[in-house]
Amino acid sequence: MTAAGILEAAYAAAIVPKHLYGKTQVKTLRARLSEDVLRSQHSAFFRTEPGYFFLNELVSDPTVPVKYKEKFEARRRTRDLHVAPFLAVDGNYVAGHGNLLLSDWRSFVKAAESCNALHYIQSRKETDRALIVWTFSVVRRGTEVLSYRTGRYRSDADTFANKRTIGFPGVVSFFDCTLFSDGDYGATENALGAILSDLDISAVAVHGEKLPDPEPRFAMRARGDDGQEVLLVVMEWTCPAWFEPTTRRLSLNDPRWLDVTVPQNDINDFEPWTKATLEALEEVRAP
Repeated sequence: MTAAGILEAAYAAAIVPKHLYGKTQVKTLRARLSEDVLRSQHSAFFRTEPGYFFLNELVSDPTVPVKYKEKFEARRRTRDLHVAPFLAVDGNYVAGHGNLLLSDWRSFVKAAESCNALHYIQSRKETDRALIVWTFSVVRRGTEVLSYRTGRYRSDADTFANKRTIGFPGVVSFFDCTLFSDGDYGATENALGAILSDLDISAVAVHGEKLPDPEPRFAMRARGDDGQEVLLVVMEWTCPAWFEPTTRRLSLNDPRWLDVTVPQNDINDFEPWTKATLEALEEVRAP
């Protein structure tokens, strides 16, 4: 049942408490149910599809059709992008490699490490002129990349809300770098984690296959939502053939595929990191 259906039945049974009466009780009930399902392991309810709820206690009822018992796993509308300490590179060292492209990320961080230009810092605001490293993961399918409109889910600021983007961002932290990081300081792990979280993908659980790793294409200086300069590592992930974004599965707005070999009609419709990435991709393709 929907929240409206639950309220209608409750009114008919005269079991609605007085404090629930009002103009927005349907929205309030829907929000409370959604939050309870998301946060509690012992919720009395679960979703069967967006906006529809079912009682756990009726799952074993043989008189209820199976199609009403299938759980729809809802995800959080926000994710924690910031887990300190953060990987950062000295600003002067980055400036010595040019302002636009750093085409080989693994070679760059190896050289930066030998020059003691890599650091982990605790605050995104007190950087001491170092550039915090972000991944910006692009999902590719042939010549197309996945785009969507940003919202509060993308970050803790809404400076670029409702702008179109082609990337899934994440701050590279100390915890991303493991023995399996292959010299990239955890960029691959961070990028894959952002993609799996934002696209709600679990190929191991659903399809029994190993997902390909994102690959670093290049790095460049960019400004974040707060105006602070960062080092943006553009990662590219070739999606499995079975993957197709749908609004039912995703907490993303207006997902669609864009052909990056064709100039975009309204470049100002894109947020700044996407505009910079599209320009850099064009430069990489240029002879």
